[in-house]
Amino acid sequence: MRYRFSADAVFAWEGPGLNRLLGEGVTRDISVAGAFIFTRTCPPVGASIELEIFLSRTSGNSGRTVHIKTEARVVRVEHVSGADGFAAISQDFTLLFDHKGKNELCVSSSEMLHKGIASA
Repeated sequence: MRYRFSADAVFAWEGPGLNRLLGEGVTRDISVAGAFIFTRTCPPVGASIELEIFLSRTSGNSGRTVHIKTEARVVRVEHVSGADGFAAISQDFTLLFDHKGKNELCVSSSEMLHKGIASA
């Protein structure tokens, strides 16, 4: 099941000549298994990417963020006028709760499934 959700995303992949390429975009939707990301810089189908999706950022001095970090594989790239993007799937992800750049809590999806938290 996919959920329409707009969140900032950053990603990186290995390009030709082992160059590290970087991109950023905004999610169209997310699920437990992956996401679709609108971006001007699409990795190629089959590329393994490091993906980070920022679920929330709080304003003010609290400096708290909640984000997903995962390694994923690009399964589809769409080039539609003004709406380029790609779909990526992942086997596992880590949910991170940070405060002022320091990790407060880190939970992996496999850990949540093991404990019965993510089963719905």
